Amino acid sequence: FKIYEDKKYIAILDAFPNIEGQALVITKRHMNSYAIDLSSRELCSLMTATRKVAKILEKGLKVKRVHIVIEGTAINHLHVKLYPAIGMKNKNEQHIANEIIYFDKYEGYVTTLLGPKADEKDLKDTQDKIFSANK
Repeated sequence: FKIYEDKKYIAILDAFPNIEGQALVITKRHMNSYAIDLSSRELCSLMTATRKVAKILEKGLKVKRVHIVIEGTAINHLHVKLYPAIGMKNKNEQHIANEIIYFDKYEGYVTTLLGPKADEKDLKDTQDKIFSANK
């Protein structure tokens, strides 16, 4: 069920939504699903199309905000997932779930749930690991 199309992208309603209006912006030309490897120009183009689709969802579903995710691990074809924030009263309304979750490894999905408060030593160790690998 197409909701947008231009020369480079098509947007469809997700066949497996977890909220009404969940949509996908998909590249017409095959591109690897890891968006971080895109050129700046390609990433900007993708985000411009994604913003257009988000505005279509805002207007069509009368929502104040649309969340976007680029995960790219289920299918190796570049796409952006859009989640209409149904129920939010304004764009800056804060929502923090009560659940807390932590993963030792990638479980096949991303979440914005908060994890437990990190130990400062663990944060410092992780920072050091990142910096030392990027010298």
